[in-house]
Amino acid sequence: MKIHRVLRVSLFPLAVLASCLVVLPALRAAPAAAAGGESAREGEAAIRHRLLMLDESRSQLIYVDEFEPGKNWAVKIEGGPAWGVQLLDGARALVAIPKKGGFREYDLKTHQSVREKFDAKRYSGAVGALRLPDGRTVLGCEGKSVRIFLFDAKDTEVAAWNFPKVKSLRQIRQTPRGTLLFGSNTDRVFEISMEGEILRELQVPGAKYNYQVAELPNGNLLAAAGYGGFLAELDQGGKIVRRWGGRPEPEGLRYIFMSQFQVLENGNILVATWTGHGHRDSDKGQQLVEFTPDGQVVWKWHDRKLAGSIHSVVVLDNLAQP
Repeated sequence: MKIHRVLRVSLFPLAVLASCLVVLPALRAAPAAAAGGESAREGEAAIRHRLLMLDESRSQLIYVDEFEPGKNWAVKIEGGPAWGVQLLDGARALVAIPKKGGFREYDLKTHQSVREKFDAKRYSGAVGALRLPDGRTVLGCEGKSVRIFLFDAKDTEVAAWNFPKVKSLRQIRQTPRGTLLFGSNTDRVFEISMEGEILRELQVPGAKYNYQVAELPNGNLLAAAGYGGFLAELDQGGKIVRRWGGRPEPEGLRYIFMSQFQVLENGNILVATWTGHGHRDSDKGQQLVEFTPDGQVVWKWHDRKLAGSIHSVVVLDNLAQP
C-alpha cells in the first residue's frame, strides 16, 4: 500500500455535507404512522430524534419526528429506489437513483422534485450523489467499473473519471480540503483527488461493500463495513483501532448490513442497519441504531408499518421541521 499524503481534516456532520433543472408535479405524501415505532432508551432522559431516511425496499423518502409523531410523512420515489440522501440548506434532499441514471433533488416542504439530471445510459448505476459547497455535484456510478462524474453549478458535465480496477461504490464524501472518500471493492476504502487520481487505498478487514467513509478530527477514518455488520475506526495505516457492532450481536439486535451513519454532537454515532431488499425485510430486525463512543447501544428505531429496509439516514435534531 502506498500513501501519497497524510490528511488531517475534520469530519463534517453528515447533514451539512453534502443536477437540467426540471420541476415535476407535486408528489403525494402518504401519511406516515404516528406511532408504532420501537425504541431502546437508557438513562433518565428519553432519546428522541428527527430523521430523514431512505427506504430502499419500499422506495420511499421518509421523515420521522419522535417529538411530534403527527408530523411524520413518507413520499414514494418515482423511478426509485434512491440511494445516499444528503441534506441541502436544511430544506432540500439530494439522492442518487440507479435505475434512472442520475440524481434528483426534493423540496422537503412540498415533496416535489425541484431539480434533476438523468441519462440512463451514461450515468447508469448511479448510487452516490454529493453536492459540493460551491454548487457543483459529484455523481458516482457502478457497473463494469466505477465511474465518477463532476457537474458544474448548472448541471453541465465538466469531468469524468473511470477506475477500471474498482468494481463497486456506495457513497461519496468530500474532505474539507477537497478530496473525495468512498468505499469499494468489497473491503477497500479509496481517497481520490478532484482530478481523479487515487491518493490512498486501505483495506477494512472483515468488511463487505463498505458503504460510507468519513475522516475524523484525529486523522483516522470511520467506515461502515456493509455486510460485515460493524463500524470501524481505522488509523492512517489502515489498522482497526475501534469497532462498533459486529457479530455475534447482543440479544434483540441484528447487524445484517451497516450503511449510512452520522456522528452526532455528543460523539454518538447513529447508523442505518439495512435488513434486505424485500418489502417486509424490516421484520428481520431494527432499522436504525445509536452507539455511544464506547460501543453501547442507547437507542434504536424500528417501525415495520412505516418502513421496509432503511439504508440512508440524516439526523435533523437541530433543524426546524421540514
